[in-house]
Order: sequence, then structure tokens, then C-alpha cells
Amino acid sequence: MRAAALLLGLFCWAAPALALEDVPGWGATRWGMTADELRAALGSRVTELPGRWVYGGAYAELAVEEVEIGGLTFTAYLQMNDRTERLQQVLLERRRTGAVPAAFEQVIDALTSRYGPPAEDCAQAKTGGQPLDYEVTWRFPTTILHAKFLDFSTTAVFSRDPEAELDPLVIERKVRRNLRRSMPRRILLRFHDAARADLDPSCA
Repeated sequence: MRAAALLLGLFCWAAPALALEDVPGWGATRWGMTADELRAALGSRVTELPGRWVYGGAYAELAVEEVEIGGLTFTAYLQMNDRTERLQQVLLERRRTGAVPAAFEQVIDALTSRYGPPAEDCAQAKTGGQPLDYEVTWRFPTTILHAKFLDFSTTAVFSRDPEAELDPLVIERKVRRNLRRSMPRRILLRFHDAARADLDPSCA
């Protein structure tokens, strides 16, 4: 049974192993593509970023705007390995007022409808000034998908209504909340090469 009354510490629920269909990449992209191959695969949808955006050991010079998932729009950044200059991850981001718990649930429902039940469902309490995050993960032989809700200011994933009755059968992210609209939040989706274990941190 999954406990709902969990605001501190680490919670991780692993779904039973399921026979899921493979996902070869993000949309028409495939892991290991060069920038020219990405432009050919995505056509007019791909846009050039104003310079090189650096992400640790990766960079993005190409993006796809107005990507719709569950009726919500994201910007997709095509992240290339800085050593091989080939695609290793696609990061989709939704920020600020559009990144609210209800929107995250909407995205999770859309992803579950498309990819089936997730393999992991994890909540990590904020410590040392880091943002509190909630992450849902789908695993396939070729691609791993992480859906993450980040809250950079609160001490819990969402602010709980103090008068709401606790139901131990309802998972934490579905509990009704009183929310402050000004809190900085992000919804991130990461599609990455399943062979890259370093891009797949475990919540266990």
C-alpha cells in the first residue's frame, strides 16, 4: 500500500514489471543523431537557439517549440553529447504559471495513456536549498522517460490543505492543496538514451 501522508524524506514506489512496447526515441529523433540528421528528421519544426546552451556534459543548439502533451505546450531542447556531438537526450520544459500541480497531473495522465503505467513514482524532500521534486519514470529498452515536477520555494511538493482529511489510499501528488500562485515551479520531461545509466538516477 502506498502511503499518502509523506512530506519529508524519500518515497519511491516501483510498479510490477510489465511487457511494454519499446520507444526508439523522441518523436522522429533517434539517439546518436547528428545535428544535420535532426534537422532532416524534424524539418520545419526545428528552430535554432540563439547560441549554444550548455547542460553539464551536453549542449543544445536546436529546439522544437509548441510541443503539445495532454493539451499543454512545452519547448523541447535537443541535447547533444559535448564529446560526440550526437543526440543523447531531449528535454521538454514548461515554466512558471503554466507549471502547476494540476498541469503535472494532466501531463502524467496523457503519458500514461500513451506509454502505459509508469515504472517508478518518487517524491524527494527538499534539503540544503535544493528544489523539492516529484518524478515519474517510464522505462523502455531504448528510451527512458522522466516526468518531473520541481518546486524551488516550498518545503513540500505541494502545500497541503490543513483541513483536508488524509486518505492513505490516495498517492501524495493527488491530495487536494491550497497553493500560492507565485511559487517558482517547472514541469520537465526528459527522454534519453536508455544506454546512458548516468542520465537515469534511481529513487531507491
